[in-house]
Amino acid sequence: MLDVSGQDADEFFEDIGHSNDAREELKKHCIGVLKMDETELERRRKAAEKKSAGAGGGGMGVIAVVVAIVAAGYFYYKNNVATEEA
Repeated sequence: MLDVSGQDADEFFEDIGHSNDAREELKKHCIGVLKMDETELERRRKAAEKKSAGAGGGGMGVIAVVVAIVAAGYFYYKNNVATEEA
């Protein structure tokens, strides 16, 4: 909370994924509503669109790692375990 003190912490709060209990607690500590003009709203909208457009590209890296692990396990099994059985 200290990282965003004195700033709009809405995005920070939502990114963490708080529980319903935390949302109830928030009502006790909410100081006020941040009023923004149209230019600030537009700037934040564009920043959110840009952030969401760049998200989600890391799936292929995970798949590549899983395939490499499976391949390494297969070759280990083929060379070590299968030869011991023969």
